Amino acid sequence: MSDDSNKLVKPSQSDDTERQRSSPRPPSIPEEMINMVGASPPRFVTFEQLMSAANGMKNMTLAHEIAVNDSFELHKHDGPSNSWEKKLAETVHRAFWDAFQEKLNQDPPDLSFAYAMLQELRETLLNILLPQHQCLRDQICEVLDLSLIRQQIDNGAFDFDHYAKYITDTMAKLCAPARDENIAEIRALNDIVPKFKAIMDTLELMRRDMANFTIKQIRPYIQQNSIEYERKKFSEYFEAQQAVGINALQYTEVWLKRNYDKLAKSSSNSTDSSGSSGIPTPANVMTEGFLEVLEWPDPNNFPETLMMDQFRFMAMRDKLHTLGLITSVQLITYSVVGPSVEGVENLKKQLKEHVEILLQDVGQKGIKPVLESVAEQVVKDVNDSLENRKLTPLTDDTKQTLKGQIMNLGSRESTVRKLMHTRLMEFLREGMTGKSINNLQLPKGCTVVQQELVQILGNFLRLSSHNRSVFGEQYSQILEKLMQRRELPPSTSPSVNAA
Repeated sequence: MSDDSNKLVKPSQSDDTERQRSSPRPPSIPEEMINMVGASPPRFVTFEQLMSAANGMKNMTLAHEIAVNDSFELHKHDGPSNSWEKKLAETVHRAFWDAFQEKLNQDPPDLSFAYAMLQELRETLLNILLPQHQCLRDQICEVLDLSLIRQQIDNGAFDFDHYAKYITDTMAKLCAPARDENIAEIRALNDIVPKFKAIMDTLELMRRDMANFTIKQIRPYIQQNSIEYERKKFSEYFEAQQAVGINALQYTEVWLKRNYDKLAKSSSNSTDSSGSSGIPTPANVMTEGFLEVLEWPDPNNFPETLMMDQFRFMAMRDKLHTLGLITSVQLITYSVVGPSVEGVENLKKQLKEHVEILLQDVGQKGIKPVLESVAEQVVKDVNDSLENRKLTPLTDDTKQTLKGQIMNLGSRESTVRKLMHTRLMEFLREGMTGKSINNLQLPKGCTVVQQELVQILGNFLRLSSHNRSVFGEQYSQILEKLMQRRELPPSTSPSVNAA
């Protein structure tokens, strides 16, 4: 039986049709960091300084993404299939090759496109070479000699097949094994335009492969130096914004103040064992602030210092939401059904797998229709388990009670849902205190999601620790002002960089 099998929950009458929050897009320079206007009067700053600061933020975002995302790599952005951008790109692409074919069909053939194309192919080949490829670099420059190619075109001695074969053979030496099939397809083509089109497309893939290989090679170096680099770039950006009267930490200050005030209010309503009032320390404020992010209602007014990881924090928030519903369904099931399913591990795993799959449709269908499917699936899984063990199936009354309590999970005021969410958040809060994950006690009723919960905690600790290291100075300054306002000496409190 579940850890909380003795806790029966009365069906709640409230039911909402909430939809699961969608994670925001990957980070870019946030509008809030560009458009926030402070109260101080503007000072003169050049356009070049502003652009330099903005470009620094772009570089900072890229370096941060490489450092914290081990699977980060570059992909071609095609956009939606029916978007005008994609249609325009396809039209321009098609027009180029159609024009190339028309010029070749002239008598005599117009090879002006061929020269421009070979010039681009030459530069692309040279760009994907590694430093140790000096001999191959010299060979490419010798064979694809642009002045010689111009002379051949002018004298009618240009040979498409010769250059196509050389370029294809060179690509075969440089490409990853995954591109061998592309090379074979190029060699099988005989017509000039399709052959060179395939060469151009494959070279573009190879260039991306080389860029991703380079990222993989330099990732350890970026990870070692990203904190200092991000500090420097954000400081430059902050100073540039400050120079024109913009507070680049407006939402960060609101975020920290809200959590500081919450702790201060809580401490003023209670006393410790010695009778003295508890004081919210910077470390405690930061812990509560980061935990609050996992309950953030929407992407708006997000702290500027967390913008680069916004979609990661929101993904963790959504995953916690899912885990809370899974564990709530399990708690209700074992409480309502009782001893007949106690200790049946296979049923626990089956319920978790089925509920998790069904919850993936919450964003599209809404919570209520999905919970109806969940309730039906739970009843089926329980009855199948009882039948396999030669036990009496669920009665109609038990079915209705089970379904009713599962449907009540659609309301955020559901007692079970609030209970399981609190337990999950307390586990993360305890993990933020610096305890080893191996020494943390798993919340009651959460054994079935242990792996996912530990993974969330690990990712959460990694992101929050990196963020504190980068923005620790800004956090300290904001919290110091808050403490001075309440006449509390900040020097007696630990640093915000404390884990």
